[in-house]
Amino acid sequence: MLDEMTMDKPISPPAPAPKAPAKPLRVAILWKYPSLGLYSNAAFEDLYNGIGHNNGNLAFVYAIASHISNPVKFFSWSASAESLKENADIIVIPCANQLGRHTDYGTMADNLEKSGLPIVAIGLGAQADSYDQDIQLTDGTRRWAEVIARSNPSSAGSNIYTRGAFTTSQLDKLGIHGSVAGGCPSYFTNPNPGLGQKIHKQWSNLPLPRSISVAAGHQAWLKTRDIEHQLIGLMMDPMYPGQYVVQSMGEMIQISREIFDEIDPHALKEIHNHTVPHYSFEEFKGWCRNYVRSFYDVPAWMDTLRRHDLTIGSRYHGVALALQAERMGLTVTIDSRTQELCENTGVPHVAAADLTAPLTRSSLKKMIRFDPDAYDRHRSAAAARYLDFLNANRLQPAPFLSRIAAGT
Repeated sequence: MLDEMTMDKPISPPAPAPKAPAKPLRVAILWKYPSLGLYSNAAFEDLYNGIGHNNGNLAFVYAIASHISNPVKFFSWSASAESLKENADIIVIPCANQLGRHTDYGTMADNLEKSGLPIVAIGLGAQADSYDQDIQLTDGTRRWAEVIARSNPSSAGSNIYTRGAFTTSQLDKLGIHGSVAGGCPSYFTNPNPGLGQKIHKQWSNLPLPRSISVAAGHQAWLKTRDIEHQLIGLMMDPMYPGQYVVQSMGEMIQISREIFDEIDPHALKEIHNHTVPHYSFEEFKGWCRNYVRSFYDVPAWMDTLRRHDLTIGSRYHGVALALQAERMGLTVTIDSRTQELCENTGVPHVAAADLTAPLTRSSLKKMIRFDPDAYDRHRSAAAARYLDFLNANRLQPAPFLSRIAAGT
């Protein structure tokens, strides 16, 4: 009887031990300074190098670092291939408008290729005067893009997330196909869904914008100088004073830190002419102390933007951060780079060439057309594509990205 029972109900073999979950990949983010620390008394050159020569870079670097849950270490662009191989399994490059004749990344291409690691480029942009022109690249930057593409760790898609369709089309012309036309990752700095509704609520409750923050341009941009003068005039309201936020280049940032003696005299004169030419030089310096600001961490930057009803100007990231801080923004586009960024992240924008009428609070209020439902739908769909991109490239997304994608 016992034998029969044994034969009828054979003993099952032991179940295999469950596989241990795969360890997340160690990520090397190519950005030297994750934080500038207590920067109030830092030397200007240290600050200037720390922001990559443009305060706007902080916006997308901060965003990307918040999007990835993997173990992360930060490395400079010049980190050796040996150091990268020793400390990381995959490289993430926070990108800007690197695809243009203004760059030459041949040395970096050699180093990345030598590392042998997979590479993910996030936010890559092309820079041309307009969509009607193709970009021009140095041989070094072309090879840099090719090295990144060849390292693709994704079996399901591309390892290049671009700022939009124009950049993707330019990569296609280089023979680099399949990149994801996504936008700027700073689109997802605010971790909450329903951002468009919050922006709309604050904006629609205002008959007219009061305090204005200007995302300042550059003194060499003569085609926007008349616009800049008008924006400064609106910003300098005695009851609702605004601010003039500079991002680039070095001389513009120096005036925000009262470093006048180290600026080339010709450049300083041009900045004076670009801002308040009706002031004496001493009055101009006083104006800088009162109104000109630069920021070295994103939370502080966004916090000050919340104090202003409208941020407007030719610097995309300066405007985009205002929307992430739940305030209205309007970018004055000057080239394909800023236009593409705005189109792919729902940032209201107007071409500089179209701003021919006098700018007033009333005209700006009428000019801005913002559909909160469309904005939130677009942001949700963009977050879903971004999630797919990160997962395909074996990067673990932060949980809040799923909430934005789901819209809840």
